[in-house]
Amino acid sequence: MQTFLPYPDLAASMAVLDDKRLGKQRVETLQVMKAVTVAGYGWQSHPVTRMWRGHRPALMEYQEATCAEWMRRGFADTCFEKTLAIIAEVPEDLAAYTEGRITRPPWWGRPELHLSHRSKLLAKAPELYRPAFPGDPDDLDYVWPVTSA
Repeated sequence: MQTFLPYPDLAASMAVLDDKRLGKQRVETLQVMKAVTVAGYGWQSHPVTRMWRGHRPALMEYQEATCAEWMRRGFADTCFEKTLAIIAEVPEDLAAYTEGRITRPPWWGRPELHLSHRSKLLAKAPELYRPAFPGDPDDLDYVWPVTSA
């Protein structure tokens, strides 16, 4: 499970993803939102859950960008509304999101994190991503901005 951010720019990150990965991001972001909101939901120890914990409005912003790009490509979406319903369980986080009072996590913008995401995309589908990331290595591990559980 991962929320890909190959660039610090959210729209650029979503635009560069291929359809398969972009579609999967919608579902995985919904799962992460459940994990950081719903007590007892799975994925609690996963690094992607831990890196978004405490940042639901920013995660909702990520989901909005993901679903917007998905629909821009002509696909139907059901994940945005489902994710919005989950964040609504925490009214102050929903208000922060809808009012644009979004504080992104401190790891957002760290060059090594974004590079690691580009590297993993290159490893997964070099034929798709080498033109977008011509000088990047394809053998880096993910940079997780949290300590392991």
